[in-house]
Amino acid sequence: MKRYLSLFFLPSFFLFLGCASILSQRIPQTLERPRPCQEFFERLDEKVREAGVKDASAFSVPGFPYLRTSRFLSALREKVNDEQERMIWVRWMQDLDLQSRKKEISNLPDEIVLSLTSGKGRPDREALADQVESCSTALLLHDHGQPSFYTSLEPFVRVPDEYSLVLRTAGLYPLIALPVAVVTENSRKKIGKRFDANLEDLPVDGSLRAFVPGAGQSPGRQTVQEMIEESTENPLRVPLPDAIREKELVEAFAPIFIQDMAASYDRPGEVRWKNHRIEVNPEKPTVYYYFSHALLRGEPILQINYAIWYSERAGDQPPSIEKGYLDGLTVRISLDDQGGPFMGEAMSNCGCYHLFAPDRERVDRILSRPLMFDAMVPQWLPEIPTGERLGIRINSGWHQVQRLNSVKEVPDPVAYELVPYKVLETLPHEDGRTESIFNEHGIAKGSERVERFILFSMGIPSVGSMRQRGHHAIELIGRAHFDDPYLFDQSFVFK
Repeated sequence: MKRYLSLFFLPSFFLFLGCASILSQRIPQTLERPRPCQEFFERLDEKVREAGVKDASAFSVPGFPYLRTSRFLSALREKVNDEQERMIWVRWMQDLDLQSRKKEISNLPDEIVLSLTSGKGRPDREALADQVESCSTALLLHDHGQPSFYTSLEPFVRVPDEYSLVLRTAGLYPLIALPVAVVTENSRKKIGKRFDANLEDLPVDGSLRAFVPGAGQSPGRQTVQEMIEESTENPLRVPLPDAIREKELVEAFAPIFIQDMAASYDRPGEVRWKNHRIEVNPEKPTVYYYFSHALLRGEPILQINYAIWYSERAGDQPPSIEKGYLDGLTVRISLDDQGGPFMGEAMSNCGCYHLFAPDRERVDRILSRPLMFDAMVPQWLPEIPTGERLGIRINSGWHQVQRLNSVKEVPDPVAYELVPYKVLETLPHEDGRTESIFNEHGIAKGSERVERFILFSMGIPSVGSMRQRGHHAIELIGRAHFDDPYLFDQSFVFK
């Protein structure tokens, strides 16, 4: 705790006026792009902003309207060396942009789609998407032919911080962080005691119900290793499994969620729109998955993320400021270059209560992080023999992880469906139109909490709200992001 006292002596924050925005506006002139496609993207971006349907799962690269990036791709910038690697890196960012624009076009109102196309008949979203792809290709080919392309691009391949310097400055962060650090340390001690208790001694408010993947069996360690090695056969050596292998991996590592069910809000389910409001349908248990990448000792590794959703956070256990509409939990399993799980993680979908569960044999020590708490490691990753799965024990109401263990068979299992996370970003309404459950800032609509008025000094906008992938700030003290590719190497020394 003593090191947090140094926060009191931190100097006042200063606001810096950057020139990145001004410089990015000069990029089109510098590269002498053809105007029709440049103007098309400018008009499309304007309409997307007006409609409030910008997809926040990836981050626009200023000055390059056909590229979006992620924290991993931004980190990969330091690893691309030759022309082939650079081009693959750029194509990956182009693909991210095309994926996001496809979602945005799906979510645009009909009248805006009409205004961007012929303006007659039915809104032709497919034609608009084709125009995006055509202009994306045209601008990339043009820019790539310019000698200054990479030197112009690289400074802008950065992802904005989820922490607001303005909020921390206005909220007197160096002062307020002291009592928050005390409360956080007490909370971490309580979580540690919960994990120290015997599994059979954990409290049960209702009854335990196990939610298991409805299909898929583990293909075996040797097969998984071959799948991962095959997926890295590319110049960047990044694990990039194809669609068939992705499905096999998702099913192979899908965990069993053991939920303490004391009330209706403890039933995970399918997210849907009903009467223009997000609803969780418990009659259809669903787990939403997506892949991500990180670095382990500087080398790219593959991660599988599993997210579940509840109708609300409620009951007697959570603090009143954390209660509210919509709740969720994300479990992430990280695979090493041999396809073996070396790290398990869990967090609330607000980014809160993030914990690590590394393979004990792989960790030499936990690193001390300056002006932050050390990584929260309440238990080690359990060994999971062939034929068993990772089990996640979850409490009632608060939906916090109580234990990770290896599970073979469970009584009265309830099957869940595995669904791509991107479905949440173009979720159909009853009338067929689609809408993301997240706003343009990556906040789940209607999930705001009272704590955003109390803890704004920590610098996280709308703290406590459920958040979209890519927007999970996981520490109140200091700065850390769930999708930071350096998170493991900054938290642990691996053997």
